[in-house]
Amino acid sequence: MRRAPIHPLIGAVLLALANSSGATTPMTININLPGYGFMTDSADGVLNASANARDNAHLASNTAKILQNIPEGSVSAAGGVSGLPVLNGLSDNQLLLQVNGFSTPNACANHMNPPLSYLPPAAIGQITIYPTVVPVSVGGNAVGGAVIVKSPQPIFAKTGSHFVSGGSVGEFYQSNGHIYGTHLNAAAATRHFSINYSGSYVHGGNYTAAKAFKPVTYGIPGDVVASSLYEAVYQNLNAAYRWKQQVLELGVQYQSIPYQGFPSARMDMTGNHSTRLNLHYQGRFQWGELELQAYNQVVQHNMNFLADKNLGAMMGMPMNTQGVNNGVKGKIAVPLDTRNRLEFGASYNHEHLNDWWPPATSKMSMMGPNTYITIDNGRRDRYAAFADLKTQWDPQWNSDLGLRLEDVRMNSGPVQGYNAMMYGNPDNPQSLPGTFNRSDRQRQYIIWNFSAIVHYQPDKHSSYTLGLARKAQAPSLYELYPWSSNAMAMNMIGWFNDGNGYIGNLNLKPETANTVSLAANFHGSDPQIWHVQIQPYFTYIHNYIGAVRCPTSLGGACTAANLHAESGFVYLQFANQTAEIWGINMDSSARLAQTRRYGTFTMSAKAAYVRGDNLSNHTPLYHMMPLNLRLALHQNWGAWRNTIEEQLVAAKNQVDALRNEPQTAGYGLLNLRTAYRQGHWQASLELANLLNQFYEQPLGGLYLGQRPMTYGTALPGSGRSVNMSLQYQF
Repeated sequence: MRRAPIHPLIGAVLLALANSSGATTPMTININLPGYGFMTDSADGVLNASANARDNAHLASNTAKILQNIPEGSVSAAGGVSGLPVLNGLSDNQLLLQVNGFSTPNACANHMNPPLSYLPPAAIGQITIYPTVVPVSVGGNAVGGAVIVKSPQPIFAKTGSHFVSGGSVGEFYQSNGHIYGTHLNAAAATRHFSINYSGSYVHGGNYTAAKAFKPVTYGIPGDVVASSLYEAVYQNLNAAYRWKQQVLELGVQYQSIPYQGFPSARMDMTGNHSTRLNLHYQGRFQWGELELQAYNQVVQHNMNFLADKNLGAMMGMPMNTQGVNNGVKGKIAVPLDTRNRLEFGASYNHEHLNDWWPPATSKMSMMGPNTYITIDNGRRDRYAAFADLKTQWDPQWNSDLGLRLEDVRMNSGPVQGYNAMMYGNPDNPQSLPGTFNRSDRQRQYIIWNFSAIVHYQPDKHSSYTLGLARKAQAPSLYELYPWSSNAMAMNMIGWFNDGNGYIGNLNLKPETANTVSLAANFHGSDPQIWHVQIQPYFTYIHNYIGAVRCPTSLGGACTAANLHAESGFVYLQFANQTAEIWGINMDSSARLAQTRRYGTFTMSAKAAYVRGDNLSNHTPLYHMMPLNLRLALHQNWGAWRNTIEEQLVAAKNQVDALRNEPQTAGYGLLNLRTAYRQGHWQASLELANLLNQFYEQPLGGLYLGQRPMTYGTALPGSGRSVNMSLQYQF
C-alpha cells in the first residue's frame, strides 16, 4: 500500500530514500543536478539531495530553506515562513517559482508573500530544482533557474484492493525562538476516488543571536532579533477521480498568517490570507499525453508595525494589498518515433493588483486625510506558447531543444497621495501624481526564450551536460508603477532587506539573460560509494533591472545629497543596466568505511562560489553569497543516521556601494544531528550552531527589527538551538 506523505520535517520523511531499490517513497525531492533534468531518476541526482535534506530535519516552517541543501542554493532572510530563494546569484522574482503548476505574483510592495510561502514543508510531495538552464516546457518569464514544488500525487487502491488509507501526524520544537509546530496528513482512496487532507500550524517567537549586537532599547535585550516572530496556518484538501489512464484532480488550499515579523524590513505583516483553487487533468492515450490546468488565487495582504517596531513610535501605518491570480494552461506530449518526443503547449495568466494605504490613525498627521494609492487596478496578462523537442540520439547522447514565445501586457489606473502638500496634487499635471496619471501607462512586451541542452554519457562512470539558454523577463507591477518620490513612500517600496527607498520606472525594458553552463559528473559503479559533480556557469544579462540613485528631477527625497551619499539609507529608482554573473558549484561524497558493528561512514563536501558584476555601475551586484563550504561526516547505523557538519562561509567583501550594502565577516558553524526511525515512529534531534558562534547573515541585509531604525547593523544569524521532532506514520 502506498501511504500518504508522512513528515513535514523534510529530512525525516526522506530516510526511505537511503536505499537504491527504487521503491515508492512517501516523499521524493528531485534536484536536477547538474541542472537540466536528465538525471532526475538517477541515484546521484536524488539520493545526494535526500541526504542533505535528512540532515536538515529541523526545517519545518520555511520551504525556501530547502534550497540550502544544494551548493548553488541559499535564502535571503525575510520572515519566518517567507524566505526569498536564491539560485546562483539570482533571487525572488528573477526565478521561476511554481507551486502545484503555477506561479503566484508577489502581492506586496515588500515581497512578504513569495510563491514558496504558500506551501509548507508538511504538504510537499516533490521538489524539482533547475539551478541554471530551464527547459522552456517548464515555464518562462524568468531570467534565472526554477524551483518547482508539488503536493503529493493522489493515491489509489491497486487492483484487487477496494480501499487504502494512510497518513502521519507529527510535531517539532526549536529552542531558539521557542518555535513549535504540528501537522496532520491523511489520505483515503478507492480504485477510482481519492481524497487527501494536509494541515499544519507553526508558531515562533523572536530568535536570539549568539551575543548582544545592539543596545537594549525599549526593554528589548541586546541579543534578541526583534520582529522575527510569526504564526501560520495551512489547510489543504485534494480530491481526485481516476478512470482508465486519466486523472482529474481538484485542490483547495487556504493559508492564514495572522502576523509575521520582518527583522530586515521597515514593515511587518499583520495578515496574509490566501485561497487557491486548482483544477488539474492528466490523461495518457495511445497517441501521447494531455495535461490541462485551470487555477485561481485570491490574496488579501496587510502590513503595519507589530509591537517591536511600534515601541517608541506610537503610531500605525496600515498598508493593504489585494491580489488576484488566475489562468489556464495546456500541454501535449507526442512521441514522434522511438527517438524523438515533442512537447508543445500554451498558457494564459492574469494578474490583478490593488495596493492602497488608508490614512494613518496616529500623530503623523501628514499621512492623511486621503487614502494613498500605490497601484490602482494594476493588470498583467501573459500569453505564452512553447515547443520542446527531446531526442535520444543513441545510448550516449540526448538533447532537449525548445522555443517559447510570450506576450506580456500591463496597465494600471490613476493614483493619489495622502495629501497634496506632501505628495502632490493629482489634478496638477506638473506634480508627480499628475504626471503619472496623464502618462500612457499601458505596456506590451514581446519576449522569447530558447533552451538547448545536450547530455553526453561516454561510460557508466561519467557524464557531461552542456546547457545554453536565452531567457527573458518583463518588468513586474512593482518595478513599473510605484510613483512617489516622498521619502516615507519610497521607504515602503522594496524587497531587498536594505532599508533603502525605491521608485518605479515606466520606461523599463524586459531583462534578457544569456546563460551557458557545463556540468561534469563522475562516480563509481555505485554512486553512493563516491561521486563528484562540478558545474561552472556564466550568465550575461542585458537590460538587467537594477537600480540607480533617483535623479533630482523627481524632487522629494531625490536630492543632490542622496546622489553622493556613501553611507546611510539612500533613495533609488529601478533602471535597466548590464550585468554578468559567473561561478562554480561542487558536490561530492565518498564512503570512508562500511562495518557490521558501526555501520557506514560517508564524508560529503559541497562548495559554491558566485560573482556578480554590474557592468553599468562598475560595482558588484547586490546580495551575492560569498564562497561557502559544507563538510559533513555521516553515519548510517541501523535505524540511526548521525551527522557532524561544519559550515564555512568566507567574508563578504564584494558589496554594492550604490545601495550601501554592508560587509560581513567570515564564520564557521558546527551542527550535530541524529535521526532514529523504527516501525511507524521517527524522531530527530539537532544541536544547531553548537558552539554558539555569532555571525552576520551575508544575505540578511540590515537589521530593522526595532526603533530607532539605524543604518549599519547587519542582520545576525541564530545562536545555539536545540531542535527536536517526532512523527508517527499510520
